[in-house]
Amino acid sequence: MNKLFSKGILTLGALLTISFACTSAYADGIVLVGTNHDKLVPPLASLNLQHHGNNTTESGGVRWNGSVDVAFGDISAGPHQHTVPFLNIGTSATGLQILLNINEENGGNGSLITINSLVLSAFDQSGNTVFSTDLASGPITLDQIRGGQGANADYAFGLDAEAAARLQAALAVNSNLRLGLTATLSGVGGGPERFSFSGSECHDPVPEPATMVLLGTGLAGFAGVIRKRRNAAKPQQ
Repeated sequence: MNKLFSKGILTLGALLTISFACTSAYADGIVLVGTNHDKLVPPLASLNLQHHGNNTTESGGVRWNGSVDVAFGDISAGPHQHTVPFLNIGTSATGLQILLNINEENGGNGSLITINSLVLSAFDQSGNTVFSTDLASGPITLDQIRGGQGANADYAFGLDAEAAARLQAALAVNSNLRLGLTATLSGVGGGPERFSFSGSECHDPVPEPATMVLLGTGLAGFAGVIRKRRNAAKPQQ
């Protein structure tokens, strides 16, 4: 009986290992998709940030309060700060893209710019935040491509599988959600940095190598427990 109980515990442990490996396949958040990204769907402006004075950091965002958009922080002049109805983007949560154009005076010198935080939030009609996610892997340092503000975006970001599933679930409950961005960037000296929403064809993120190792280890352990259980059961037959 004790042997069976011990083997049951080992089996449960193996199953938990597999479960944890699977659930950690993707960190829940925003991930970098690529550079010089074609704007497949006409982008909808969301946030322009521009530092003030001699500051090398800019931070700000826009949210929906139930009646109007509320912009805050180091926003640039002009009507570029908007929350955007998700239905207006014309894509799914998996296909959602956040585009970034960097517009720095020191771009010709190859200076780097760091996105310390990029938060995507979804608001209901009353201004309540029903979804929120940040960069999955923490701050990202980028080159200044200076691709212009036309047909291409310097960088495109999207949601990993878990974040996309959470957003899609929120949209299933309320399809009239509005999206807003809040960001903090450092290493800036000009600006504005322009964020907009767009869409792309749906794609499945690729699991990280470490995740595959964990998954393989879990499967191997589980298989070993099954073999031991069968061998132990043979003399009793």
